[in-house]
Amino acid sequence: MAARLLVLGSTGRIGRFLRRAWAEPPEGLVPVWHGRDASADLQWNMLAAPYPGGAARVVLGLAGVTDRTRRLEDNVALGLAGCRAAEAAGAAHVFLLSSGAIYGSARSEDLREEDEPAPDTAYGAAKLRMEQAALDWSRTAGTGLTILRLGNVAGADALLGPKRPPGQAIVLDPVPGGRGPVRTYIGPQSLAAVLARLARLADAGVALPSILNLGAPPPVDMADLLEAAGLDWRWGPPRPGVIPRVGLALDRLAALCPLPPDAGAPDRLVDEWRALA
Repeated sequence: MAARLLVLGSTGRIGRFLRRAWAEPPEGLVPVWHGRDASADLQWNMLAAPYPGGAARVVLGLAGVTDRTRRLEDNVALGLAGCRAAEAAGAAHVFLLSSGAIYGSARSEDLREEDEPAPDTAYGAAKLRMEQAALDWSRTAGTGLTILRLGNVAGADALLGPKRPPGQAIVLDPVPGGRGPVRTYIGPQSLAAVLARLARLADAGVALPSILNLGAPPPVDMADLLEAAGLDWRWGPPRPGVIPRVGLALDRLAALCPLPPDAGAPDRLVDEWRALA
């Protein structure tokens, strides 16, 4: 029997990608889409009311605040609401979306799950507080928990995602001694495949780590990504605060969800984005 997978926050950019990728439900899973509008299977204001009910085997918490003009602290409440929903639904496991921003940026090596978090942005600090609150909850809950520290998703990021007026070039910061900033990315189709596999593993009772980096190797130069996309762009002036490289170590993920060798290649990232745009 297929397992019910409750997807919280399905109306954001990543949720919309998943809904397109899973228009035909993944094998063994029945997605239940949550949101606050009529397109959702489950309408629920996560910050104003308790979970309204409905069983689920696995919960995927995508809901979060990224816009600094809104209350970043709501990330903590949204994460805990997802945990409590999983508990009320009788779920075996809950996955909560976090961010590689919790590691901070002043490191040259790939960032591993066991590295000490050192966020240097308000968003990263809020996501770290969400992680800590959820991990505290999990110590007494009967529901498994995995924090997913996501890199950039092609098409849901600040580089490729925004719609720009015709003729307005994207301005990319140059990196001293190199080309553009290097970041860990994953394409939305690969992300959907990884999340479906993780949900099936959780439903099958496979022991999963409490923290898992999420992306596709290797980290990619943003200039190469823009060129692969054929977008209009130019170099900006040198900027002292540019962060040359933020890469996530993905060995732990690869052991659970192997990806094709070219999953992080610029051409594939762009193809996956446009396939679901």
